[in-house]
Parts: sequence; structure tokens; C-alpha cells
Amino acid sequence: MSAPLILLVEDDARARDGYAEFLELGGFRVTQTGTAEDALSSASEAVPDAVLTDIALPGLDGFGLASTLRKRDSTARVPILAMTAYWAADTHDRAERSGMVAMLLKPCQPEHLIAELRRAISRARPDAFGSPSPAQ
Repeated sequence: MSAPLILLVEDDARARDGYAEFLELGGFRVTQTGTAEDALSSASEAVPDAVLTDIALPGLDGFGLASTLRKRDSTARVPILAMTAYWAADTHDRAERSGMVAMLLKPCQPEHLIAELRRAISRARPDAFGSPSPAQ
């Protein structure tokens, strides 16, 4: 079984490279993009196991990306997790309305981010990480 594929959408190239590195060290395959538009194209080419997106993106933002992915048959059930450094009163509500399953405050700690991705992917695909052990 191949490692789960994460579509990472972050407009800051340095941050994107850092997140990609620790996701790969955490056992994931990673496809990176800097815009929501590129992410939509990438998700059409290879459906990811999860999407990890920044909210503040140039052009279409993370909420718009999530809403668009939810409308597509191929990505309607893919877990979408958001990262943001700018938490406002309505951020969580907007995230839920757009179809996101989790919101993470930046800077994201590697262990927390990997745990959240594993949890979201396991909910969507219980077999994603192999057979569950009796303790799970």
C-alpha cells in the first residue's frame, strides 16, 4: 500500500517547503502548489487522500478551494484541513460551511499536523494506514 497523498496548498514557498519536508518525514507523499487554482488542477490529475491548505491565498482563497473541491464528484469526500495565522470570529464557521474538517493555527507543529492528517484520512478511509490494530 502506498503512502497517502497530501495536496499541500501554501503561497509562501519557504513555508510550503518546510511543511512538505516534515509531511514526507511523517510518511506522506506530497504534491505542492502555491495557489488554489493550481490545486484544483492538481486534484484533477491525481485525487489526493487529503488537502492541507492555507486560508489566505492569492486569488481564490482556501474557503473557495474547499467549496469547489466539495462540488466535484472525485474530491467531494476528500478531507480538507486548513491552516491560518489569521483567526477571526467567523473563521471556524466559514471553514465548516466550505467543507473543511479541521482548522490549524499557524505555525503548525509537525507532530500535531501529522496527527490531524492521519485522523482525518483514517475517518475518510479506515484502511488508509493498513489494518486497524486491536488496540485502535
